Amino acid sequence: MKIRMILLGCAVCLLGSVVAAEDQADSPLAKQMETFNDAYKAFRKETDPAKGAALSREAQQAVLKGILETPEMLAKMPEGPAKAKAAAEFRKMMGRAFVTLCEVEEAFLAGNIAEVAKLVEALKEMKKAGHDKFMEEKE
Repeated sequence: MKIRMILLGCAVCLLGSVVAAEDQADSPLAKQMETFNDAYKAFRKETDPAKGAALSREAQQAVLKGILETPEMLAKMPEGPAKAKAAAEFRKMMGRAFVTLCEVEEAFLAGNIAEVAKLVEALKEMKKAGHDKFMEEKE
């Protein structure tokens, strides 16, 4: 009987974490960041300037749409100066990513793949910093 209760408890916990992960993955910001990530992964390896520039513009659009959203972590914060400051920091980081994506597009259009590689590294660091600051730890 104890084993059944333990197994039932584990199943409930697992189901709860799956539902929470699905809720987070279905958020408008998560959808935009998934679009960004798909384009980012594709243009990192792209050598064709036209294709790379198009993928960069796709990533730019996702960032522009995502900047209007609120990360789940911020949505949970109580209203006040700390939340306002964190929201401004989020938008600033997203703005920097947008500018860098514009620079990626320019580098592709100039055929400067070496510059694209440098900018991809900068985006990688921005992405990591943003996730560290605005995403909750997964349990």
